[in-house]
Amino acid sequence: MKLDKYLASLPTKRKLSEVKLKILTRLWGKPNDSFPKPWVSSAELLELTGQKYFDRRTRELRDQLGCNLESSYREEFGGHAWRVVSYELAPPQDRDYLTQSQKIKLFEKHDYCCSTCGKKVDAGIRGLQADHKVPLSRGGSNDLINWQPMCNNCNVGKRRACEGCELECETCSWAFPEAVGVKTMVSIKESTLRKIDAYSGSSGKSRDKIMEEAAKYYIDEKEV
Repeated sequence: MKLDKYLASLPTKRKLSEVKLKILTRLWGKPNDSFPKPWVSSAELLELTGQKYFDRRTRELRDQLGCNLESSYREEFGGHAWRVVSYELAPPQDRDYLTQSQKIKLFEKHDYCCSTCGKKVDAGIRGLQADHKVPLSRGGSNDLINWQPMCNNCNVGKRRACEGCELECETCSWAFPEAVGVKTMVSIKESTLRKIDAYSGSSGKSRDKIMEEAAKYYIDEKEV
């Protein structure tokens, strides 16, 4: 299929924005490129569009217009990249955004704290943001119950973790930290980690469970 025919098949009554047209044209590549199309680095797309949030426009192409696009970390680029998987279109999903009053209500409910890292931060592009717990691309909805406050750093981290992920969202700490637990990084000696792994193997308990029980014993029981 030629690019012009593909563009004509998109379910939009309005002309694509210049940025989205640039993204699709670059991802489409050469006429003789087969599907899936070659990967294009996010760095190149950033330079091409000149927009800091080009990835939002790319996600809108995928969610709102049904373009079969995927993103993944690629070793050859040392970063993330995008590509067109096929010319077939998926049913579009409208990406609604919360109203200002809805955002304020959501943020106030959580005391302006990120649901993942717990950091208290002002709302804004580089601050607290409203995030879909289960992404639209994974079947999530725009219902208020599917929104959570996240700081910019955690939001970016969640977005990267979601790309190419096939795990059940209900078991993900990014989507349901209040139920699954919060992902964090701590520094411990390698010998201690090996002991934890050995105990995990003999007891059948996960690393997370062992660390949780150890913390509970030390903080809630031993220190009382």
